[in-house]
Amino acid sequence: ITMSTHRTDRRVTAGLAIGTVAIALAVVATVVQSRPAESSHASSTTSSAPAPTALPPRGIAMGAASGAAAAPANDLAGVTFDSDGVLRIDGHVVVNKSFALPATFGPGDLDPALVAAFQAMQAEAAASGFSLWILSGYRSHAHQTDNYTQRVAEVGQETADRGMARPGHSEHQTGLAIDVNSLSTSFGATPTGQWVAQNAYRFGFVVRYPDGKEAVTGFKYEPWHLRYLGVELATELTASGLTLEERYGLPSAY
Repeated sequence: ITMSTHRTDRRVTAGLAIGTVAIALAVVATVVQSRPAESSHASSTTSSAPAPTALPPRGIAMGAASGAAAAPANDLAGVTFDSDGVLRIDGHVVVNKSFALPATFGPGDLDPALVAAFQAMQAEAAASGFSLWILSGYRSHAHQTDNYTQRVAEVGQETADRGMARPGHSEHQTGLAIDVNSLSTSFGATPTGQWVAQNAYRFGFVVRYPDGKEAVTGFKYEPWHLRYLGVELATELTASGLTLEERYGLPSAY
């Protein structure tokens, strides 16, 4: 896998008002599966999703909510974090090149809501004739450190930074991101990749690093990297074509 994805350092001109959100993450068995045959998973049911509705981008007002901790000195001025050191906006964990997770943060496995959503998406994909599986799920800070160090040794830091998050900047550390099927950009042009791009929002996922958005997200196109955001926000982002950075007016640069 071009393991993960994402995050810390530029200037936010809009300010931020962040509510403290307590997230209890249960440890679940990782659903990384062996590659299924195309003919398997013939049927399953999934809940219907709302039709996409385009909404205008919304910035964030500056200021910390009650109980929020001040941003670490190496982060952007005016940015505040929850007491666990994690930036959350509208309840969504934000991690990219400008915003890092503490080394101590980590649920230990994929979020149960993501697991359920993926299983529903996998079943519907199979019913439509497409096989979908997880290549990589939760990744700890230590694991990401090992991966990143190895990648830098192979290709150099500049190239590594385009396709792999530095330790603390990976969405995989949140337990809310997965890599599916293939770690090649050509996956996006396959029938399965196109089905994922067109239907992932109905299950609460978005392709986190879309084609043509590297200047915004800080990462090259990764059609395999899916971020779980819940159906409401995933639908909005898909309908509008916005990334999380564009939606909330955030930078993403080391």
